[in-house]
Amino acid sequence: MRVALLQSFLPSRSQGGVGHFAHQFACRLSARGHAVTLFSLDPAPADATYDVVRPSAGLTYLRGRLGRLYGFGWWLASQRYDQFDIVHALGDNHFLRTVTPVVRTLSGCALAEAWHAPKLTTRAMQASLYPLELLGAARARASVGISRNSLQFFPWVHTVIPQGIDRTVFRPGGEKSAAPSILSVGHRLRDRKRLYLLVEAFAKVIRPALPDAQLWLVCDDRVELAGVTCYANLPLAELAALYRRAWVFCLPSSYEGFGRPYAEAMASGTPVVATPNAGAREVLDDGRYGVLVPPPLLASTLLALLDEEPWRQHLIRAGLARAAAFDWERVVDAYEALYRRLIARVAGDHETGVGVAALAR
Repeated sequence: MRVALLQSFLPSRSQGGVGHFAHQFACRLSARGHAVTLFSLDPAPADATYDVVRPSAGLTYLRGRLGRLYGFGWWLASQRYDQFDIVHALGDNHFLRTVTPVVRTLSGCALAEAWHAPKLTTRAMQASLYPLELLGAARARASVGISRNSLQFFPWVHTVIPQGIDRTVFRPGGEKSAAPSILSVGHRLRDRKRLYLLVEAFAKVIRPALPDAQLWLVCDDRVELAGVTCYANLPLAELAALYRRAWVFCLPSSYEGFGRPYAEAMASGTPVVATPNAGAREVLDDGRYGVLVPPPLLASTLLALLDEEPWRQHLIRAGLARAAAFDWERVVDAYEALYRRLIARVAGDHETGVGVAALAR
């Protein structure tokens, strides 16, 4: 198949989860023999096995953060897709008009992001994107959510295909760190990932009780505290090594559409502790495969888990079993099957006389 993927940012410039999904998904489709072209604002990552099409540098409406956020959809609408068998949008398909069938993946909901954003400006920005998400989901030939909770604001969408985890990269093995260690992966200390809650729990409770305990933060902010090490822009292999070595993984988000780091930690053989956001509840099956605790109990729960080897081993076994549900091969299989159904449906529409104008919605 000839596949067009639409995603504004990529790992070459951003650590955002959707960009990583798009890159890894495109590589896997390419490995299966599909011809993949990814339309993006960012250059291709060094290990990309697909083509990347980017806007010319002279387009003024794409300048700045707001330009990237709102202008990308206009630029996508100016492109031609008739040479492709399928168009798969991970966002920004709201203005597209093409006879090629369009799949839209909903990686969450901007309205939920707005509700949980700490800054008023971020709330306003995210809320303004929700009507565009509704339009994009309505205009696509098929819409897919990465989790059940990601579809709560799109009641007509029922198909769920989770995000994929590369279990050849995120895998158990090797030795855990010599000292008790907690890993967390986010963006900023005070966004919806709420890494500051973990820093406070570590500084006030965990480190005083376990003086050799370590907290590893993969984020853009820096923390200067005893026992805390910060990492930024880690290559995938180094991130996977941290997952394997950590005794516990913790991400106390207020909202996750899916919660990719939870799945990566489980696949790496590391117990997961989370606050009960929608994504964590779903990925951890309401606590069956990890620990869900409210913020006031975060410190005491982490301390108890670091101190109880049998509990950690139980969670490791449970997490490894759960991670199999998010294997990349299953995810690509599901999307390939969806592509084939849509292509066959469009071919059938042509045979039965449905006009081009009706298809180019």
